[in-house]
Amino acid sequence: MFTQPKLTRCFGRALLALLFTSGLFRCDAVPVLLIMNLPAYGSTNDLKGKVLNGNPATQAVAVFIYVPGYGWVSKPTCGQPLTTIQTNGSWSAGITTGSGDTLATRVAALLVSTNYNEPCVQSLANLPTNIYAQASASAVVTRPSPGVRFVSFSGYDWWVKNFTSPVGPGPNYFSDSTNNVWTDTNGWLHLRITNRSNQWQCAEIVSARTFGFGNYRFELNSSVDSLNPNVTLGLFTWSDDPEFTYREMDVEGGRWNNPADTNNTQFVVQPYNVSGNLVRYRTRAGLTNSTHLFIWETNRVTFQAQAGSYSPNPAASNILSAWVFTNSPAVPHSGDENVRLNFWLFNGNPPTDNHEVEVILKSFQFVPLNALQQAKLDKLRLSAASQIQFDAGVQPDFRYQLQSSSNFFNWQNLTTLLATNDVLTFQDAISSGAAARFYRVVTLP
Repeated sequence: MFTQPKLTRCFGRALLALLFTSGLFRCDAVPVLLIMNLPAYGSTNDLKGKVLNGNPATQAVAVFIYVPGYGWVSKPTCGQPLTTIQTNGSWSAGITTGSGDTLATRVAALLVSTNYNEPCVQSLANLPTNIYAQASASAVVTRPSPGVRFVSFSGYDWWVKNFTSPVGPGPNYFSDSTNNVWTDTNGWLHLRITNRSNQWQCAEIVSARTFGFGNYRFELNSSVDSLNPNVTLGLFTWSDDPEFTYREMDVEGGRWNNPADTNNTQFVVQPYNVSGNLVRYRTRAGLTNSTHLFIWETNRVTFQAQAGSYSPNPAASNILSAWVFTNSPAVPHSGDENVRLNFWLFNGNPPTDNHEVEVILKSFQFVPLNALQQAKLDKLRLSAASQIQFDAGVQPDFRYQLQSSSNFFNWQNLTTLLATNDVLTFQDAISSGAAARFYRVVTLP
């Protein structure tokens, strides 16, 4: 165990390292709305959440649920469409105030003005775009329900598409089998097109939550150039609402049954057949590790492809392609869109060699447009199990790396965590008699 003087010295220096090496501090924080307690399917519990950087005096939360076969509904009631935010930012709303509400599969919470005066939503296929446009922050999530397989990938939950009759894209059959979709011991995602019982089956996963404006990054661990001419890899956003062409923005790998095409990948802002909405490029032959990304803002979408893992400042030789889409009227507004990762057959035709095919994704990352803020250390403590523990005030959706050092010069990476709240708890095991150790938390770009 530490002696008390050594413990104090270690904690004190850890505090300095954390406060002065984590990043740039900015005071222009934007509002963030979090769902902290999503009731399970079939439950009558309240929906609970938290608003960060908001103003409870002038803002409230508008809550909606989607019940299959009925549509979107305002909650708690039409007579009480807004939920009050407490002075500490917390809020709670009843979402099972009507018959069948426990069967809801999607929940939307929007941060709006207390002057919000939209008509009550009753049995709508989609929430109106003007409702999303009034929100300064939002959270839309799909909750697990019977018969739907979910997987975890890159720190997020995804549901797996399953159709036993042909559907788009393609049309194709989609299977939620572990033969088609799985993650390995590295946490990497495998999508596979299989032939089972003389039927070709494709793969697709859909993020359980909506992300909105921000940075979307997809890192591959497979060669795009080697994909069969009939095979397409899709990395994109999609909304069930037809507004803004279903809010679809794509990175797509494939040759669309044209094996002579030297380009093998494309950036798209739908509709693809409008001049200036599509750019094709080449991901190098033999390149298995590549990152394809887009930054979605209100007035533009910035695309880039890089050789290797993501870098905020890649060398020119590592940039495979770059494109900025600035046709402002065509840039989608955020709504209820999800991220989709799929692997499918063009026109439903099997691979030309009739071989099953697989692609591996190392990661998906979403990073908000918010300016980086410095992580702030709080509640340092030593547990009975000889573990140093401390909390760090952070920004949701950013990734943070805990590092340690014995001399302030050589830093070792201990762990990387994705912030799903405004507080992260870090811990590190300390052996008896260990030398002083210093810590810092680095906000990843």
